[in-house]
Order: sequence, then structure tokens, then C-alpha cells
Amino acid sequence: MGKERADYEEYTSLQEKLSAILRPAFQDLGLAENLARVVISDRPDLAPFQCNGALAAAKILKKNPREIAEKIIGRVQDNAVFEKVEMAGAGFINLVPTPAYIAAQAQVLYASKRAGAVLNPCPKTIIIDFGGPNVAKPMHVGHLRSTVIGDCLQRALRLRGHRVISDVHLGDWGLQMGHLISELAEEQPHLPYFDESKTTGYPETSPVSIEALARLYPQASAKALIDSQRLSLSHKATHELQAGRPGYRALLAHFIDISIAALRVDFEALGVTFDLWNGEACVDPLIVPMIEDLKVRGLTEESDGALVI
Repeated sequence: MGKERADYEEYTSLQEKLSAILRPAFQDLGLAENLARVVISDRPDLAPFQCNGALAAAKILKKNPREIAEKIIGRVQDNAVFEKVEMAGAGFINLVPTPAYIAAQAQVLYASKRAGAVLNPCPKTIIIDFGGPNVAKPMHVGHLRSTVIGDCLQRALRLRGHRVISDVHLGDWGLQMGHLISELAEEQPHLPYFDESKTTGYPETSPVSIEALARLYPQASAKALIDSQRLSLSHKATHELQAGRPGYRALLAHFIDISIAALRVDFEALGVTFDLWNGEACVDPLIVPMIEDLKVRGLTEESDGALVI
């Protein structure tokens, strides 16, 4: 990090460089150097930069601000950096750097590894949840906005020196998983995952491919829309999965693994990376202890059979 920090600190903004040129002129008049601050002009039709320090100095010296501005201009107008230095209005100093100077500063930015970005003096640890694709479903155009915005944020924040933890936050919980499990059970009931007497020793290789998952989900969903009994099978599978049925948890792990492998290809094509590939399911073990903690702290109450915070 030491070298990276040096890269940040080596760059000085164009406004700061112009301010540095004006400082001696203000100091020669017995004025504080902070009055030499150069800002982006509010009249870009007249000049790209301006200094308003003469107006503040006039109050201190009890003199006409135009008189002070003229003295400042007289001290800097011959500097080779400027194409033109003029006074406007009540004492504003308009600054027009030469095209050559602007080009040289642009070249400095171009050569900078950090494009002139400055390290945040108080870096933070920031978690960004973006992407949000679903297990067993291909990405679609709706995922692009979250993906692009999230990746821009993590890149910009890291550039400023923050520690960023990015999480894709997969959709891997709920009825969608129940549809997949129940449909697979109909097609391949002999698989060991559906043997209720079996609790360990499941195959390490997934029984389905990403292409099969992409077929199974819409197939099951379409059936459930017109057949209430078929929907009940999906609800039952969802409930048993969330209750911890070993075979279904093993299937979920397969579904997640093969989905992530396919999603990585798409995200890598976009140039997007994630630190974590967690989904909704990963917080399931935390829910019960969290609820118990909320109860103990007296933050919950029952309402119509539901626990309310």
C-alpha cells in the first residue's frame, strides 16, 4: 500500500497548481495564502478558472477589491502558465492557462496510475451487494444495471483507498428451489437425494447440468401454474429444503456450484469480479439465533400468530 499511497500523493490538481502560483502574490501584500485559492469559474465563457480572494482581502485591508486584484494580476500575468489573466466585475480574477500547459497537465493525469485520484484520509470497509442473478436461471438484460453500477462503485471506492467487499448475492432460496427439486424428483426419482433414509454420502458430481436446470425450472413453474397439486409438491420440497433435509441441501449445493460456474463466464466477459459468491441460503443458519436474541432483548411481540419486531 505504501507505493500506491505515494502514487496518490504525487498528483496535485490543476486548481491547486494555479493556486500555488498566486500565493506569493497575496503574501507579498501581507495577505493569507488561503485567499489565493483558485476555483472553477462560474463564467466559463470568460475563463475556465477564477480567484475571488481580492474581494475577501478588500474587507481585511479596507481597500477597493479592484485595486487589490490589479496588484495581484500585475504579479502573475507574465507567468508562462497563463495565456490571459484579467479582472472582471467587482474584483474577480479570471485565469486562462495556455493550451500547452493544459495539455501537459492532461499528460500527467494520463501517466498517473490512479488518474489523479486522492486517497481518502479515513478509509472504510464497505460492503457492496450487486449483480443478484438467480441460481439455475441465465442472466438477462435486467441484471446489467445492478452489475454495472455495483462494479463502478467498487472500482471507484477502491481507487480512493477503501477496503471493499463485493458480494454477488445469489437468489438461491425459496419456491424456485422447490420447483427444481420436485421436477428433478419426477424425472429421476431413483437419485439418492430423494431417499429419505439416506443422510450422507451423496455424489460429489452434480446430477444435472446448467442446461438441465435452465429447462427444469420453467417446466416446473408452468406445470404449477395450472395444477395446484403440482404446486403443492414444490411447496413441500421448499419447506423440506429450508427445514434442512440432507438430500435436498446436497442438491442445492450442486445447483449453486454449477450456476456459479456458468455465471462466472458471463461476469468475466463483462470484466466484473466479486469477493464473495454468497446467496440468500448462506444466512439461513443465522436466522434462528438472531430471532432468539431478539426475543431475549424484548424486541419482539406476537401479532396474529406472527413474530413482529
